Amino acid sequence: IDFMISVGMRPVVVHGGGKSITAAMKSLGTEAQWVHGQRVTDAATMDVVSRVLIDEVGQNLCGLMKEAGRSAAPLNGRDHRFLRAIKKTLPEYPDADLGFVGEPVAIDGVLVDRALEEGQVPMIAPVACGCGHDAAQLYNINGDTASALIAADLHAEKLVFFTDTAGIYMDKDDPESRISHLCADQIPEHMKNGVIQGGMIPKVEASLFALKAGVHKAHIVPAKQDHALLLEIFTRQGIGTEIVL
Repeated sequence: IDFMISVGMRPVVVHGGGKSITAAMKSLGTEAQWVHGQRVTDAATMDVVSRVLIDEVGQNLCGLMKEAGRSAAPLNGRDHRFLRAIKKTLPEYPDADLGFVGEPVAIDGVLVDRALEEGQVPMIAPVACGCGHDAAQLYNINGDTASALIAADLHAEKLVFFTDTAGIYMDKDDPESRISHLCADQIPEHMKNGVIQGGMIPKVEASLFALKAGVHKAHIVPAKQDHALLLEIFTRQGIGTEIVL
């Protein structure tokens, strides 16, 4: 589980599956292609992404949820038209073509409300369908970006990212330098000096998008820590990084 969105104590889960996608592509003898630092998704790769995220990772998570005594409702753009997107472009590189990489623009919130009313946990795969005449096309969506849009549209209380690291550190080599509370106006300086870098950048940018859209708080917490969410929310210093406007 990569992301959890809290809607009035009713959790909504957005999951990724990057490692599983990479493994599936490797088994097919396919290597990832990159354009200006962006992963390219051709038709064959989109088929792999859709199958892995929806039919494998998503179904596995739903099964684990059932074992834990809670029913999950899988949602995605392929089977439910839940998430919709337009083709992503790079304005600074107008000739670049990322293939079937999308920018999410809308969700069908009614499907989430229905699942929550029935006591189910929405389990969302970041695979989107197109809009209008492009509706039949599927798009690969960055999970951070998808979760921010979904949290904003659902008017969520919190957006929580589960990651391999316990939040943001002033010094990545010093476990005592974790930033437990981060205000939005501090982010540009941390971006500039490299405190926020690599895979943490899209998570922080997604957090800012969600916060500016009305989500109250964003959190980045360690996925492998038992009871991570409870420890982050109900202890003074938490165990990750809390981001607020």
